[in-house]
Amino acid sequence: MNRIFAAGVALALLTGSAAAQSGAADSDAIAGRALVKRYADAIVGVELVVTVKMKMGDREQPPREQRIEVNGTVLTPGGLTVTSLAAVDPQVAFDAARAGQQNMRGVELVGVDFKEVKLRLADGKEVPARFVLKDADLDLAFMAPETAESGREYPHVKLDETAEGAVLNRYFFVLRAAKTLQRVPLVRATTIVGIVEKPRRLFILAEQGLAIPVFDPTGRVLGITFQHFANGQSGGIVVLPAADIAEMAKQAAAAQAAPAKSAGN
Repeated sequence: MNRIFAAGVALALLTGSAAAQSGAADSDAIAGRALVKRYADAIVGVELVVTVKMKMGDREQPPREQRIEVNGTVLTPGGLTVTSLAAVDPQVAFDAARAGQQNMRGVELVGVDFKEVKLRLADGKEVPARFVLKDADLDLAFMAPETAESGREYPHVKLDETAEGAVLNRYFFVLRAAKTLQRVPLVRATTIVGIVEKPRRLFILAEQGLAIPVFDPTGRVLGITFQHFANGQSGGIVVLPAADIAEMAKQAAAAQAAPAKSAGN
């Protein structure tokens, strides 16, 4: 009888555990679908062509042209967008690589030219854009439409609706697939596995992507993912809290309002 009772208890526990897992999966699915519906249009493609000029010793190499495509997050109704600076500016990636590799001595990046900078919206429309502010320490590149369209309001993520960060809590990030996959919106569930407190607060995720916003199940924003640099070298991808990004976005918005010639590409 004891064996029968024990088997019954084990079966009940397994059934309860399976039901709990199923309920959690259903809850994730509902939250994820709601987040995509709410925020997908605020995730845009940042596309540009970069010409890189390098020098090896005394010899200058032929210029090389790169086409870059990365996700960006729209932060204001006016189209101010943030993305990873390291993802769009070869100078940042070059400096990080040189900091970590002694064998790059004698190699010099002598020029980076940007052209065909644009934001690709959810409906496929291309909007000519410009850099308005860069912060290499935080890996932030703020961009804005070249010209303001009267009456137009861009779908955007509000950085003042913030989420608390706690280890092993459930979060979601929203992004877009590559152009070859029609830039369809994607969503993934993740958890915080660690929190860095100094010199600034940063969140480390179990699953992550670059330059994409992270939300709690209610739609409040935890922050946006960027590369973390220490002593000139990349330390991986982290979530920079929304409040920190909002502070820099104020400066970027002021730069956006200034004439284009003063932005400095």
